[in-house]
Amino acid sequence: MRAVPTGWVAAFVVGAAPFRLGAQLSLTLTQTPNVFPAPAVADYNAGVIQNPTGIVYTIAATGGPSTNRTSIVAVRASSASLGGGKALSDMEWRRADLGTWNAMTTADVTVESRTIRKNGLNDPWSNTLFLRMHLAWTSDAPATYSTGLVFTLTVTTP
Repeated sequence: MRAVPTGWVAAFVVGAAPFRLGAQLSLTLTQTPNVFPAPAVADYNAGVIQNPTGIVYTIAATGGPSTNRTSIVAVRASSASLGGGKALSDMEWRRADLGTWNAMTTADVTVESRTIRKNGLNDPWSNTLFLRMHLAWTSDAPATYSTGLVFTLTVTTP
């Protein structure tokens, strides 16, 4: 098993160039940086603001033998808060194909795992990670909140 951080996300994601592993898989991030729009009154009334674009991650086999490999994508924040006294857990993520929101943490959390075979099964595969942030009239002063996001691709072979 080999884990490799592939990008640092400032103001929510930097790094769209593929990172190549010895197992010859690549992880590419697009739609970065991923910055929330300025919140409106309706967002504060709703208690959340969602970033509508999301971060697209794509896994592709780039070389080597046509062998099944398990590819695992994980995400974590690089800082323990969003700044300005705002808790990191106020930022949540979800996959585009799932409706469940998950609190952002500083520990790697598996986003998705798939078997991939060069020029075959799931080559390439991709999905989108959406972000949202909880808002509160009483505790969220006008400010810039940010954290880096680290995406990690782990590859295993049978």
